[in-house]
Amino acid sequence: MNTQTINPLMQFSKKPARYIKIPSQGQGYSNLKLTDSGEIAVYPMTAKDELMLKSPDALLNGEAVISVLRNCVPDVPNPREIQIIDIDSLMVAVRMATYGDNMDMVATCPHDKHENNVQLNLPSLLDQQTYWTGLTEIETSDKIVVKMKPYTVTDQNKTSLVSFEQMTVLSQLDRQEADTQTKLKTANSTFSQLIDVTLELMTNSIVSATTPDGQEITDKAFIKQWVVGLSKADYDLIDNALKDLIKIGLPKSMNIKCDNCGEIFEAPINFNPSDFFG
Repeated sequence: MNTQTINPLMQFSKKPARYIKIPSQGQGYSNLKLTDSGEIAVYPMTAKDELMLKSPDALLNGEAVISVLRNCVPDVPNPREIQIIDIDSLMVAVRMATYGDNMDMVATCPHDKHENNVQLNLPSLLDQQTYWTGLTEIETSDKIVVKMKPYTVTDQNKTSLVSFEQMTVLSQLDRQEADTQTKLKTANSTFSQLIDVTLELMTNSIVSATTPDGQEITDKAFIKQWVVGLSKADYDLIDNALKDLIKIGLPKSMNIKCDNCGEIFEAPINFNPSDFFG
């Protein structure tokens, strides 16, 4: 009878394969574990992780990425709070830890439609990432000072899922024989859900709003109520600041010289998990 209580195989369990710095530099997290040099440990994927990234449903609702990051970046206690600016860097590091430093990609030249086979060096890509240095601060037309941070992967997943559901409903409406009024009612209801989740995303990105008399508001319910009633000019001001925030991190494109025509063009780098790990 086996009386061992400690599994001797666990001494051969996986170990960190990469250490990287993340764009947020650890700001905005609770109980994040970084090294003395400000890096985070990244482990290679298991076969289970790889299978998770091939599940359409898990990819759609974001659970595939959450599951992989939970297993491969365990020093983030709650992967659902990972900031959107850190996601690409962490997934690049997971790929490096699992498959190595290079990734093959195909880039189509816009000048002659030639498909160029390109090898992307992932450590070089990480070297180009930009960093978040602190809360973004803007002032509205009413002199309200708004402090903002990047939103989380949970916020992104929720918005993406509602957007997908909206497209699905609208596509189904086109094929249905319902009357025009019914179609409009359904479309309006679906669009209303998308507006609400978009406002919620903005609300979750606002850390505080301080009135001209110095009263700092951090209650999310109060902030959302205020956001809903913003003028278009102030809404655009905050929205543009948020768009600038989420540009922080890895470059989203690279310059490539076409093998066929010799022209240099800008090619997007696709970080979609289904393609990036395909």
